[in-house]
Amino acid sequence: MLSLFGRRKAAGLFALFVGAVAAGFALDHYAGSAASWVTNSAQNVREIAAPDPVQLFGKDRVRVLVVGLDYDYDPLDQETSKHSRTDIIMAVNLDFVHHKIEELSVPRDMVAIMPGGARAKINEAQSEGGIAESESVVAEWLGIPGFDRYVVLRIDTTKDLIDALGGVDVDVENSDALTHNGANGPVDYDDSWGHLHVHLKPGLQHLTGAQAVGYARFRHDWCSDPCRILRQQQVIRSLVDRIERDRLNTLAHATALLGVIGKDIDTNMTTAEELAAAMSFSHVSMRDIHTAQVPYVGTVDLPDYGDSILPDEAKKKALVASMLLSPAERAQR
Repeated sequence: MLSLFGRRKAAGLFALFVGAVAAGFALDHYAGSAASWVTNSAQNVREIAAPDPVQLFGKDRVRVLVVGLDYDYDPLDQETSKHSRTDIIMAVNLDFVHHKIEELSVPRDMVAIMPGGARAKINEAQSEGGIAESESVVAEWLGIPGFDRYVVLRIDTTKDLIDALGGVDVDVENSDALTHNGANGPVDYDDSWGHLHVHLKPGLQHLTGAQAVGYARFRHDWCSDPCRILRQQQVIRSLVDRIERDRLNTLAHATALLGVIGKDIDTNMTTAEELAAAMSFSHVSMRDIHTAQVPYVGTVDLPDYGDSILPDEAKKKALVASMLLSPAERAQR
């Protein structure tokens, strides 16, 4: 039973691994270590539990769309994700041969073309047609053949994950510090309608899940969504550090982590695919993970959507080619 628990845990944590990309490599590294600790034979676990991902997927790399759902509040002031847009949009390339991970973030306010031909913010696709429309719209916008798999992070994934680990240490920075344009100051904001209350002094401090998510959600400054992505990536890096520094404590929170997986993650990966990929990336390091975001060149006021941002098409094309396309696909462009 214990070895089965270890195998199921490794597979489930891989959904978080893809969803939190940079943090995920540490989660899976830990999961692989936990499985080998239980069975006292890491090689045995790999051979028995995890098939070759190249054979399983039928290719040496896969593209995964990762979306994190936003939320609203119903008349009873309860969180609801009905008709959710996407707060987080990440295109992830998993290279099973070179054991490298590429993650390209797409700001949610980017202008995109919806299936009916109208222009809207790219995060509207999820609200209109769910994950299937998100896959189609984001793939078309990026100029890629499509996505092989998806991972949907429900409303409280990040908060629940951080709380399951007992909190996380984050070096709080405002947008000026993040973009190296000035001195660091507090992140101080109240939005009762949006249920966002952030009151954090600058500097390193221990944050609960709610505090970390509030910090990552904050975008009410001149940098807006691009700086919010930087904060998201900063929280992820802090989560990596938490897991890497405190493996035994993470093991003690295994039951809570499994609860997060069951409640907050939706994916069309099979358990075998999750496990094979998790074991394939169980020994990657930060140097094997490359993250970037699509830059923008200006804004436009879209009817019904307000200020929206326009991508730098040349840089977007270059990032997509280097991060998301196979050599054969690049040759065809």
